[in-house]
Amino acid sequence: MDEKAKAVGDGRMIVHGKREKVNGKALVNGKSHSNRNGVNGDKKVRSYGEGDLLHTESGFKVSRAELIRILVQSMKDLGCKRSAESLEKESGVSMEKDSVQEFRDGVENGDWKKVKALLTEMELSKDDRIKAMILIHEEQFLELLEDGKTSEALKILRGEISPHLDDRSRLNSLSSLVMFPTATSMRTAANWPGVKAGSRLKLLNKLQKFLDPSCVVPESRLMTLIDQALRIQIFNCPFHNSKVKTLSLLHDCRCSLGEIPSVCAQTLDDHKDEVWAVSFSNDGLKLASASKDRTIILWDMHSCPEKSPSIIHRLKGHKKPPSFVSWSKTDDLLLSSDNSSSFKVWETKTGILKLAIPSTEKLNSADPDTIMACAWHPDGKHVISGSLTDNKISTWDLTGSCVHVWELQHAMRDMCISSARQSLVLVGTDQSIRTYDCATRTRKKCSIKETSPITSFCLSRDGRYALLSLANPAAIRLWDLVTGEVVHQYDGVKQSRYVVQASFGGSEEMFVVSGSEDSQVYIWHRTSADLLAVLPGHSGTVNCVAWSQNSPHMFVSASDDNTIKVWGRATSIKAKETERVQSCKAHETKQNGFGKKIQKNTDMKRSD
Repeated sequence: MDEKAKAVGDGRMIVHGKREKVNGKALVNGKSHSNRNGVNGDKKVRSYGEGDLLHTESGFKVSRAELIRILVQSMKDLGCKRSAESLEKESGVSMEKDSVQEFRDGVENGDWKKVKALLTEMELSKDDRIKAMILIHEEQFLELLEDGKTSEALKILRGEISPHLDDRSRLNSLSSLVMFPTATSMRTAANWPGVKAGSRLKLLNKLQKFLDPSCVVPESRLMTLIDQALRIQIFNCPFHNSKVKTLSLLHDCRCSLGEIPSVCAQTLDDHKDEVWAVSFSNDGLKLASASKDRTIILWDMHSCPEKSPSIIHRLKGHKKPPSFVSWSKTDDLLLSSDNSSSFKVWETKTGILKLAIPSTEKLNSADPDTIMACAWHPDGKHVISGSLTDNKISTWDLTGSCVHVWELQHAMRDMCISSARQSLVLVGTDQSIRTYDCATRTRKKCSIKETSPITSFCLSRDGRYALLSLANPAAIRLWDLVTGEVVHQYDGVKQSRYVVQASFGGSEEMFVVSGSEDSQVYIWHRTSADLLAVLPGHSGTVNCVAWSQNSPHMFVSASDDNTIKVWGRATSIKAKETERVQSCKAHETKQNGFGKKIQKNTDMKRSD
């Protein structure tokens, strides 16, 4: 860094050059600038592109002029127009060129002739200029229709829009607007707010995207930078786990370990054998658990983790132990499977079995598997299942009819569906992961090949990342399904003999949590891969974990010790315990006082 540039405090910036004071005036690079009344009244405003460099604490250089332009824009957005004008005068930096301001004023005032003339003078690519012109002409067309000037609107449509608009469906939609009898019905059909409701401002925001940022400051630029900075802080904070979106700008995000659920709040022992699967409903208020005892229990989790959950239904019907449960998008149905012969669909409100595929389950383990894996279709109205024996993927409706079957070129052993990306992700017996489009059933380009046996996997909420649990050697890897690259590896878990499932969890899915054969639960930070906590408590292999989407401070773990443990924050559990003790004491005091009052009244009656 240049010796003339000096950092002031933490992350603050100074102008590139010496800063001194002479007779009350600030000197920058030896030049005097008056500070009288906070305005450089004796200096002409410089062009927006001129200015010195500022240095950040990390050594990055940014333009002083760009910073001032962003501040001016922010002041105007905050309603401080006079302060913005004062900053422009004092700094000698204007937010925009005069031509840009004229362009902005032209759009806001509907001076389309002026707007078009200024647009031709701006540095735009040919395609961008055509797109911008189409937007302007569309606005002009709609405004003329709104004013009842149909013939003039048609001239714009035929002479200016039609020759340049390649999207014929859009052109047909615009043409149909002429038929609407009133301005209100036209605006509704066009999904256009109208001039009085700010259509020109929306147009201006669209047009700004075509202009070079060196000419026009992007919309709400300071808030965009603040948003980026806050997100980076959250990603770098190892314990951030909150849904609260209000953050301070005066200090960095620094959360404590107490934000992570690390205390066993409840132990559920209603299953009579090993618990193999757990899944929270999408609203996070219910839990489904599947056990080797061949039952599925639906739990009411409203009061968790402070209070023990209650049982809603105990579902019976599987001839073999179910090892998979999944809620439908609306949480009114539950999908379950034993991963070898069948799947079932249950009504969660009544506990009634709605569908069983196949209708009769195989009892002889020597018979070939008919259902190896299943998942909800993204539309929530169909179930997709896969078979190990014939390499076929079947789609079923909720009446039990198979509506489509397609054959794979490889053997599969597990599947997941991403509703966000409308994708079907399959794990093959050859330790590969392949992704298919659910609608077209075509295979996507990215393919992943693992070197270790994949025992289970899950997808991130956005469907881009796959979390693979591996055995021999035991590890958990995070893969990017778009780039086909390993993002992180999480070490420490013990797995060699059994299927152990990992999961994303916490606010923004910032954590990775997994069971383990050593009877413990492991929690890592997703982006740093640092091991944050190892939680003992179970007395058998922890088969799977599930983190509530509704409450980032609660997750559950299921184990071969026949129990499910509900984990919460130490602070919240301690607070609830304190509240309970105080309530008990208050009740006891009240009861004692009531008893004394009765005794006193009795004594008074006896004395009478």
